[in-house]
Amino acid sequence: MMFQGGSAFCDPYIDRVVEVHFGEDHDTAFGDVSKVLGPPCAYGSQGLGGSTDVLNLGIGGWVIVEFTDNVIYDGPGVDFVVFENPFYIGGDFTKVYLEPGFVYVSSDGDHFTSFTANYTPPVPQLPNGDDNPEHYHNFAGIMPVFSNPSNGIDPLNPSVSGGDLFDLTDLRDTDASHGVDLQNIRFIKIQDVRRRIDKDCDGDIIPGTSNPLANGFDLDAIAAIHSKPPSRVSATGHVWSLYE
Repeated sequence: MMFQGGSAFCDPYIDRVVEVHFGEDHDTAFGDVSKVLGPPCAYGSQGLGGSTDVLNLGIGGWVIVEFTDNVIYDGPGVDFVVFENPFYIGGDFTKVYLEPGFVYVSSDGDHFTSFTANYTPPVPQLPNGDDNPEHYHNFAGIMPVFSNPSNGIDPLNPSVSGGDLFDLTDLRDTDASHGVDLQNIRFIKIQDVRRRIDKDCDGDIIPGTSNPLANGFDLDAIAAIHSKPPSRVSATGHVWSLYE
């Protein structure tokens, strides 16, 4: 499904959904792509409830979103935050209803590179899923969201906002070979991890949540922590066709 329209308001959030492919068990009640625009909308501020202001991708589904009035760049520390709708299970802060997603970035919408997602299996391994967020690294959909427009928690402050934090510095060793300029990131792709099927960077099967009713990644928002006006010329001197 392709989207040519969209909203381009001058802020650090997603401006447009470029393309979405819904996977298995997609919940059509959460198919409104406009839900990913703007700031996150978590219930409360304690991570005890998720959000219904989301786009459900379904199992194995994916979405590509665009920032039109700004680009994300590699600054010190966290560069952007992905907000899904995980929540602590039964108030237990060691267990999260999590739905992992792979994260990719692009400067031109054609060349993407992914964060190296790594799952660390516990010993002994859990047969029905793993709800411990500490076992998942460089996935989206892992950490509860605390920020809501009405609760005063700043979605642009990663120390309090919740969500999953991404640092473009992690991609410095791969950006050149993938044609990606880390000082001009305009597109982000999120792909739902098919739990107990997909594997991480070193071959471990990714279990996802123990809840059997999980039906894929639910994107709430993405916030650019380090952003700037779009540049026609990349840091390497390459003129991206998108900016012409």
